[in-house]
Amino acid sequence: MKTLIAYASKTGTTERCARELAAQLNGADVFDLRSGSPDLSGYELVIIGGGIRAGMLDKPAKKYIKINTELLKTKKVALFVCSADAERADEFLKANVPAEVLTAAVCAESFGGEMDINKQKGLFKFFLKKMLAASEKKGNPLPRVLPERIESFAEKLKRLG
Repeated sequence: MKTLIAYASKTGTTERCARELAAQLNGADVFDLRSGSPDLSGYELVIIGGGIRAGMLDKPAKKYIKINTELLKTKKVALFVCSADAERADEFLKANVPAEVLTAAVCAESFGGEMDINKQKGLFKFFLKKMLAASEKKGNPLPRVLPERIESFAEKLKRLG
């Protein structure tokens, strides 16, 4: 099955997850939505991923889904997000993806996320530093990418045939 993984990544986490997913799917094409908009016509399965920041999906991913909603409804679609709050994937997807695309998706998941202060800028960097310090003080673990979720997602997609 000809597969496209289109992603938008601001700090590199989503890109790493997209590439790991591609390695597990053997032969999927990977495309960075920050560099353009891939043609979907030759693909049977379209996987779209993006990072979540302050509850919002990366703009290039959100825009790509919106522009291609009608075409996506004719494809097998899977969605993933990278978020420090991995348990809120459903909420984030509902808030950012048109309902007709989300309900038609064969798979939707959060791959977890990370918060690398060195890759942040401006006020977000300042607030993130404060938030992580408070979290660490309480003994909470830092957010991380969840490779087992990437593997499970890939296995579900392989079963589609």
